[in-house]
Amino acid sequence: MRKSFFSVLSALLFSATFCFTPTLAQTGKGTITGTAKDSAGAALSSTLIELQPLGRRVVSDDQGQFRITEVPAGDYTLTASYVGFATLSAPVRVAAGQTVNIDPVLQVASQNDQVIVTAERLQGEAEAINIERLSDDIVQVLPSRVINSLPNTNVADAVGRLPSVSLERDEGEGKYVQIRGTEPRLSNVTINGVNVPSPEGVVRNIKLDAVPADLVERIEVFKTLSANQDADGIGGTVNLVTKTAGEKPTYNIGGQGGYTPIQGGRTLGGVDGTFGQRFGTEKKLGFLLGGTFDRNNRGIDDLEPTQAATTFNGRNIAYVPSEDLRSYNYYRTRYGFAGGVDYTLKPGTSIYLKGLYSDFHDYGDTIVYTPNSGDTIKAVNGSQITFDNAADCAAVIAADPTATCNPGSYAYRHYIRRPDQQVFSILTGARHDLSSTLIVYEIAGSRSHNIGGQDFATTNFNGPNADIAVNLSDPYRPKLTPVDGTNPYDPSQYSISRTEIPKYHATQVNYQGAASVARRYNLHSHFGTFEVGLKIRDSSTNQDQNDMFYNFNSGNPIALSSVLGMYTNPSYYDHSFQIGTLAYGPTSNYDKIIQSINGNLGQFQFDPVTSATRSASAFFNADERVYAGYLQNAISIGKFRVQTGVRFEGTNTNFLTNQLTANVDSAGNPLPPTISPLRQSTGYVSVLPSLQVQYLVEKNTNIRANFSQGISRPNIGDLVPTTIVDPNASPKAVSTGNPDLKPTKANNYDLLVEHFFQPLGILQAGFFYKQLSNPIYPTAFTIASGPLAGYLQTQSINGPNAHIAGFEAAWEQRLSRLPGLLSGFGVAANYSYTASQVTFPANFSNGRNDHPTLQRQAPNNWNFGLTYDKARLSTRFAITHNDANLFQYAFQQNSTPNDPILGLKGPTGDIYLYAHTQFDVQGSYRIYKGLSFFAYGLNLSNEVFGFYQGSKIYPIQREYYHPTVAFGMRWSSSAE
Repeated sequence: MRKSFFSVLSALLFSATFCFTPTLAQTGKGTITGTAKDSAGAALSSTLIELQPLGRRVVSDDQGQFRITEVPAGDYTLTASYVGFATLSAPVRVAAGQTVNIDPVLQVASQNDQVIVTAERLQGEAEAINIERLSDDIVQVLPSRVINSLPNTNVADAVGRLPSVSLERDEGEGKYVQIRGTEPRLSNVTINGVNVPSPEGVVRNIKLDAVPADLVERIEVFKTLSANQDADGIGGTVNLVTKTAGEKPTYNIGGQGGYTPIQGGRTLGGVDGTFGQRFGTEKKLGFLLGGTFDRNNRGIDDLEPTQAATTFNGRNIAYVPSEDLRSYNYYRTRYGFAGGVDYTLKPGTSIYLKGLYSDFHDYGDTIVYTPNSGDTIKAVNGSQITFDNAADCAAVIAADPTATCNPGSYAYRHYIRRPDQQVFSILTGARHDLSSTLIVYEIAGSRSHNIGGQDFATTNFNGPNADIAVNLSDPYRPKLTPVDGTNPYDPSQYSISRTEIPKYHATQVNYQGAASVARRYNLHSHFGTFEVGLKIRDSSTNQDQNDMFYNFNSGNPIALSSVLGMYTNPSYYDHSFQIGTLAYGPTSNYDKIIQSINGNLGQFQFDPVTSATRSASAFFNADERVYAGYLQNAISIGKFRVQTGVRFEGTNTNFLTNQLTANVDSAGNPLPPTISPLRQSTGYVSVLPSLQVQYLVEKNTNIRANFSQGISRPNIGDLVPTTIVDPNASPKAVSTGNPDLKPTKANNYDLLVEHFFQPLGILQAGFFYKQLSNPIYPTAFTIASGPLAGYLQTQSINGPNAHIAGFEAAWEQRLSRLPGLLSGFGVAANYSYTASQVTFPANFSNGRNDHPTLQRQAPNNWNFGLTYDKARLSTRFAITHNDANLFQYAFQQNSTPNDPILGLKGPTGDIYLYAHTQFDVQGSYRIYKGLSFFAYGLNLSNEVFGFYQGSKIYPIQREYYHPTVAFGMRWSSSAE
């Protein structure tokens, strides 16, 4: 199947190339070329160039250049239009066989709008609006000058400010992008159109906090699919476009420093710079290189309760039997480079090389104190719950030796994070504009790795037994406190019980090649373009894990008091869990822990069963090859523009993993498992049509309609039958792959109305609807017994169907027509509402038959921004909101699904992400020419991140980061 499918696509492309390659002699026709610029000489990309009365339309490229070929000899009027500037018209005379050059220089419409030429953010907003206006797709664009106008640390933070986009956050930053209420897997991420492997290895969605925002020229979020796009973007496609050398030299450098008032004070800082220039008298050679580095010594206060429900004295009650009091001491560094080289061989023909490299060291130490209440409730007095203590349990067991009764106790855990997450992508290609035919071919390679990022070196300490009571008077901060005088912050009461020495390495390497041929044609005075293309993508993923577990066996215990470090958290959770004079207990130094263990290695016993089982069950090699081809036609007929197409994708996946068989000795004691290789493969072909229609209601008002089909392949980690154990997740988790998973397919429908304001603004509103077949979601249940008791066991399966519908609107406008100082104000706001429903397969989660929302679908998302630009001053205030949304289906069907305690809304219900509302502000002042001072405030609302089960009053994680303030200086040659 694979060879025949590839042969058909290759023959199609070859035939198209042969048929479309024009003869070089074009009698009686000429060519018009030029560069669109503003009054300061800066190139204007996405300028609409129209030639009347011929009716030809072209769009300027990233360097502002345009080219109109096959123009019959004669006199014409060339019109250049760009939202934010006055339209320019100029006469042009074309002679047969000649090339005419004309460089339109556009002026602002009024003196009040002159700031558009000098204010970087306004330049960026104008660029974004013009790209969106001229695209055949529904797309939102964030140029670098807009990204840098707010404290967007990484690419995810920036994308999260666009319409219908929500974020999954982690450690105070955006991590995964969720477009139009879909989970991250249903969206695609590319760099310069090249598919990027995930640095996490086991998933397809890209961890965008690994990519600094400073490295990109712009971010494009495509919300519809055309035949010439990869079909992976059911939710949407995020394309990161790297910087290229422009018409004018580029020299930028900046630096910043900041402070966060948490854990006694934490610092951050960073530097970035860019150099770019075109060389030669005709500026044929362009070179640009940019780099960035930042470090954030982040502190996090985290509380992770375990939720439970039971029946006591005939009444259903919710309670917290245990919780983690976690204090994070992070020292995260992120650096990267991006650049490109291009060379114009002759007019219309160029070659190029582009690349991006990013490395994220998410390093840190995590300290965890864990009180456990005991397993038998003794009394409930309002919000206070007490449990059987040691004496009570002794009496219970004496009366019934088969009974189970464990008193309260404390535990301590220290683990160190050393994830090294890398993303690398390089692309080279050529573009040939041969009169009426455009030929483009490219080859690319990309690589990602995750070293040490799946499991962490961890040492566990046993603590003292205690009579512990649970106080639920504040459900968001439940307190487990000793009532017998035990001091849980006495380090001499804790001793090492177990240590884990992990080794984890995941790598993914992608290679791809693509070629396309586009033929411009004239059908009864209607201009169109027919395009055919071919793409091959090969991906190889490897995950290898080698964990060693050692249990303390005998000898003198190693006390926590002997390995203490200097780190403290003097204000943990606003002193809510203070005992005596300590807001948080003493903490260890992991280097001292390692030294103590190595010096007393004879007191520890290697655990060969757990070590071999954890390591071997996580291994896999996966190879995936995707063959794709497409046919696409776009034509303008009067006020209509119609794009039709069909894409063919053939997918073949092969993987190797381990199959484990448990062993026991003659006494029934476990032995290391028998490990044997397991090979499996899967393949399928998808035929995916698309249709996009635009109607020009009037000069600045459009209606867009779209239909497309897309697919999203299963995550590699969900597909390969491996087992991953993560004791440091929240909650602790075990995930197992499912080789029978099918890709999710979708029918996508869109309707959008848009109006462009003069001098600068846009108003959009529209509806979308997605029909999903074979949606993928994890089954989940809590393991009741065994060494992994209390862990959440998950495995992904296919459901029969689901749907999602939504409304989105955006308004962005510069209010320059207001009087006086008020003319500097502007507004940037957007809102989206989504609703969804899933249908579960038979016997899902013990026979569950309700119809909840899709995972990650937040009903209401909105952003509101107020801007001010006047003379040298530029400021922006922004609010971002994402509603609470369902994270994971965890409820197990029972006889009382509507019970407020035992049902869906109780503490054993589905897992949700809390709502998130964040306030940010940034301002800059241009001191002299290109030199500016800037300052910002991030997370001024000190918004919580976390999860809950069933209802908001049943949290399983709530962590705080506190606001951050920073300031810096930046110099840019573009402003001079």
